[in-house]
Amino acid sequence: MPEPETSYDAIVRAEIAIEIVNQARAIVTARVYELEDKEPGAAEELRRRRRELIELQQSIRAGDRDAIENLIALWGPRVQDEARFWAEF
Repeated sequence: MPEPETSYDAIVRAEIAIEIVNQARAIVTARVYELEDKEPGAAEELRRRRRELIELQQSIRAGDRDAIENLIALWGPRVQDEARFWAEF
């Protein structure tokens, strides 16, 4: 039996979620570059957390609307405010 067709709206929302996580990864990457010479241990911990963000990003599926909406609601505001991002990350 063929899989049900995914709506355009679901695909767009999934792409938004992917971009939000991509922005989070960029924030972490910038901090890694700042820390890698001065605090290598902290930089390595951030690399580990960045890998978790990559796994999260790779797990996004257009058909999982609830997960996508939760991700957008949680991470969207965080990536818009870097101070909030670090406080909640």
